[in-house]
Amino acid sequence: MRLRSVPAFLALVSALAGAPLGGYAYNTIGTDPGSKWDDPTWDTPATVTWSYMDVGVGRGPGTPAHWTGSNTLGSGDPVTDVRAVIDNQFGAGAFDAAVSRALATWSQATGITFMNVADQGGAMGTATAPDIRIGAFDFDEFAPGVPDLAGGAGFGPPGNDLAFPDALAGDLALNNANRFTVAGGSEGDALPTGAGGEYLNDIEGLVLHEIGHTLGLAHTDVPDAVMCGYVFPGDVFDGSSCVITVVNRRLHPDDLAGIQAIYGPAPAAGVPIPPAAQAALALLLGIGARLAAPRRVSRR
Repeated sequence: MRLRSVPAFLALVSALAGAPLGGYAYNTIGTDPGSKWDDPTWDTPATVTWSYMDVGVGRGPGTPAHWTGSNTLGSGDPVTDVRAVIDNQFGAGAFDAAVSRALATWSQATGITFMNVADQGGAMGTATAPDIRIGAFDFDEFAPGVPDLAGGAGFGPPGNDLAFPDALAGDLALNNANRFTVAGGSEGDALPTGAGGEYLNDIEGLVLHEIGHTLGLAHTDVPDAVMCGYVFPGDVFDGSSCVITVVNRRLHPDDLAGIQAIYGPAPAAGVPIPPAAQAALALLLGIGARLAAPRRVSRR
């Protein structure tokens, strides 16, 4: 479905709020009701269980055909275990801490409670519990000489979590052939680069983006939003203007509008939202800018 924006309405909100907001056009993986955890009715909270996949589990039939190998996250391999790569460079527990911060960012913004539980085993895409399972696989090549450069991929929630559980829903895979870091500096600072000049994936920002997919958000064309990325079908936005070379760990008002449309407002103790963002959220949630998109969405 084509991306839809509401610039005329938001121009009015900008004037009232006294701050330029731009055009917000968040996309969702499904429509109300559906494509969310627990009660499929939108604007309702959810408790979402999550785990790290057991080391060595394979890939089920629903995973992309060009992926290879088994889950290496937690294996201890200094090259293919993303946790080991991060912890060896930034200290024990650095990887898990980054994932925990990404989860907390979403839970503080909306009516989601995350529960870390033991993995139930089984190949990726074959187990319906926990809701979100995190692993790492080699994304390999789309075709000979055409590598998959994505840092990770997240799969959206079931169409109806209560009536029709979906084994692939919520699975999140990191590309163990890619390169990762814990970026220093502040929000908006440039990401570090590798020996070849390529920007490294900040693990917290990357996981924040992929968790957004597992919760029901698709890509948006708002350049500095966490969920910015290629919008399909129709190539309506190729993602080239997404701001992906800087630290991006804070939810943009566009991200907030989308996630709160699905799971409701943040709890009373949640993170403060600027007045301009509050105005935009109230407007967007009122008019229901909810768009459908294919279920599988990958990091740009």
